[in-house]
Amino acid sequence: MKSDKVASTSLAVRHEVQAAKNVWDDVRLQKFWLAIDRHRWQSLSVIAASAAVDTYALAELLAQLAWRYHGQPSNVFDLRDLSMRLVDYELREMRAQIASGTRLVVALRSIFENPTAAPVAKQTDAALICIVLGKTTLKDVRETTAAVGRDAVIGSVVLRPPRRKRSARTSP
Repeated sequence: MKSDKVASTSLAVRHEVQAAKNVWDDVRLQKFWLAIDRHRWQSLSVIAASAAVDTYALAELLAQLAWRYHGQPSNVFDLRDLSMRLVDYELREMRAQIASGTRLVVALRSIFENPTAAPVAKQTDAALICIVLGKTTLKDVRETTAAVGRDAVIGSVVLRPPRRKRSARTSP
């Protein structure tokens, strides 16, 4: 069920969110959570706006924050590689979890990588679009927003690209 909409917000976060020493005390993370939580959702899609964006880590963090803030059971549905054949089954599973009082955070790939992302995101109360700094184009964001539905999108998160590992140079 869709809830009252509040103006969308954006926030830049580190890609390695789980690496923070004490995420619970991070003021930026608390503000981020409060901006998302004011939408009163029971199910939230975390959807990539471009290819090769890892939405799972952010979805897991949001589920942990939901549990910590509300004390309500929270689960992550990792549907990044969902096949067309299993969409109806997973949607039934999601509805059953919601009916039992569990909050859901659904991790999804971009609509360009997996066409099941849009129909699944449309079945959640809200959607959060993940953008990678320097990689995601405005066109990608617009197409993702249109596919999910503008009214469902509560905001966006700008992720920094993962740091490249320095290759070990071998001496000749």
